[in-house]
Amino acid sequence: MKRLMFVMSALLLIAFVVSACAPATPEEVVKTVVVEIEGETVVVTATPEPEKPAEDTGTVFILGAFRGEEQTAFENVIAAFEAENPDIDVIYSGSAEFETLITVRVEAGDPPDIAAFPQPGAVAKLAREGHLVPLWDEALAVYDAEYTPAWKDLASVDGVPYGMFHRVNAKGWVWYNKPAFEAAGYQVPTTWGELTALTEEMKGSGIAPWCEGIESGSATGWKITDWVENIMLRTQPVEVYDQWVAHEIPFSDERVKNAWEIVGSIMFDPDAVYGGPAFIAATNFKEPAKGLFSDPQQCWLHMQGSFVTNFFPTDVQADLDNQVGVFMLPPIDESLPFTLEVGGDQFVVFKGHDRPEVRKFIEFLGTPAAVKPWAELGGSLFPHVNQDLNWYPTVLERTMAEAITQATAARFDGSDNMASEVNLAFWKGATDWISGAKSLDDVLADIDATLP
Repeated sequence: MKRLMFVMSALLLIAFVVSACAPATPEEVVKTVVVEIEGETVVVTATPEPEKPAEDTGTVFILGAFRGEEQTAFENVIAAFEAENPDIDVIYSGSAEFETLITVRVEAGDPPDIAAFPQPGAVAKLAREGHLVPLWDEALAVYDAEYTPAWKDLASVDGVPYGMFHRVNAKGWVWYNKPAFEAAGYQVPTTWGELTALTEEMKGSGIAPWCEGIESGSATGWKITDWVENIMLRTQPVEVYDQWVAHEIPFSDERVKNAWEIVGSIMFDPDAVYGGPAFIAATNFKEPAKGLFSDPQQCWLHMQGSFVTNFFPTDVQADLDNQVGVFMLPPIDESLPFTLEVGGDQFVVFKGHDRPEVRKFIEFLGTPAAVKPWAELGGSLFPHVNQDLNWYPTVLERTMAEAITQATAARFDGSDNMASEVNLAFWKGATDWISGAKSLDDVLADIDATLP
């Protein structure tokens, strides 16, 4: 685990040009923080941000990881809020070093009013250390009105909700070449049995049913962890998934091993996946999606998150609705609730900063009015049940957003929530297994040896 030691904080006054949505030009600073990370000195510089959290009512300071196009999109959300609340000025700062910067600022006693966290583990840590404000009655009422219960559950630490979810994502999508799929007469499966039958049917086409690749530098193997996690959520109650993620049951538990074996029934079938296990282990995770549209076509199906569209050929990206189809990995045990593996940005309020204007912004994020400005730009999804799906510019996005709003349960990426040493062992074990370097039993034993 990274050890952070606060060394110094230098404040440099600058003139900051405020975007058109801001009513005034406040005086701000660039904060340069020197920290020691595992023995190395690192300089972390935030984008322009205020020297101190606002002491007067009417100003809200937010720190997050959104930059570039994402920051522009989020500033559109801020503009919508400010249009409804002209007496409140919201100032957002985005940093590529958000995780380090927020830790340093909390340790220095200088947190922002609000932080947008993509990491659920960081929220849980800060909540348990007493740095965060639990959501208040009005915010909880927004959750109850605008989300399925799954999201308030995910925002809770030890049963207490702290974060308001805004932009989210889900894993477990299966992508296909829409014109080719339809021309072949294939039907989208709605059960695991139908998916298995479709895979068998596709084997006779001369094109592999699946494409897959798991190479990702030091993170090689994470793609298989996504498979295992999705299968766990389709074969076990969420309570078992939670016990597994919390290291209360080992990887060698038969319920966990069963999920690996189901994944293996696809990955090790010589006729099911293009190139076979050796190809899967050596191929970068960005490449398999291209096989859906290559000439000749390499495969029919590819499982990946919604960001996969960035890896499609340029001409396909320009015509997504006509060229690309998508469906969610279907259920296996149909007695279980529809549970998504998800991620997302939680907005939390720091202790002592829950002023009326700060609370008002958090409550706004839970409403459809905070969805529309970003959804219309495309490329992001939101879980608000009362949003208008027509705000999304593509049918693909509408399909995924609708699935997210219908989930009766949701869980975070399991490996991301495991202890870091277990997460790394999970990645390595998945790689050793797919490459044939080790048997499944040996891999599971190796991971279990790292359990805290």
